[in-house]
Amino acid sequence: MYSPGVRIAPAAAVVVAAASLAQASCAGGGTVVYTNDFSGPAGTTYPEWSTPRYSWTRNEAGTIEVGAGTERVTNVDSPNGSQRFLGELGGPIVLKQPPYDRPHFVRVDESIELSLRRLPSHTSMTIDFDLYILKSWDGDSPGVGPDRWTVRLAGAPALLDATFSNNLKTAFEGSFQSHPIAGSAPQAGAVAVKTLGYGFWFGDATYHFSVTVAHRSESATWTFASSLFEGKPEQARGTRDESWGLDNVRVAVR
Repeated sequence: MYSPGVRIAPAAAVVVAAASLAQASCAGGGTVVYTNDFSGPAGTTYPEWSTPRYSWTRNEAGTIEVGAGTERVTNVDSPNGSQRFLGELGGPIVLKQPPYDRPHFVRVDESIELSLRRLPSHTSMTIDFDLYILKSWDGDSPGVGPDRWTVRLAGAPALLDATFSNNLKTAFEGSFQSHPIAGSAPQAGAVAVKTLGYGFWFGDATYHFSVTVAHRSESATWTFASSLFEGKPEQARGTRDESWGLDNVRVAVR
């Protein structure tokens, strides 16, 4: 389930758009049906986005049992105030005190959905978005990973399924990532690094993605999900050790 590798549909150029729910024509004869840069007042919720659901595993030490729940997610500011985005996602802090080691770590899965309705007639759909990989993602590390992220259209296989890493200690922890190809260096393929203010804990990396799929239905649900190993707080500010966010989401049909 967590084997290295990345699978992504053929990509087009990423487009960054301002927030709007109105349909609009775009280049090539397509129609933009959704855009959001999450730049409204901090703390805004968005009804088209589901309440995130999370779950975690029992740890090997037997000190934590399985659990699940939901959490409220809004738009938030990055620590340096440079971006406002939807997040942070990745699930709650489950392991709240030491020891912080593999037998005590848990795997935390979390997902959020974007639901679109009353779409105009079309034969294909393209989604563009920015993915923020925040803090100590460890890629395919055998000791403190793997840390994986996926996106899929409901009822279909994952269109992007890859591990990501901000952990530069590859010689000691094997923290390579599978994006864009298996065995890639941490933050490979990122369009920006260390721009959001998470330098207090392993930094941050920004990725642009664009995925096009055949689609004809008048509705669509996109699922964005992570599967992160550890479930502990980071040791600088006590926030979740690994997290992620979304920004500049744009959906077009043609």
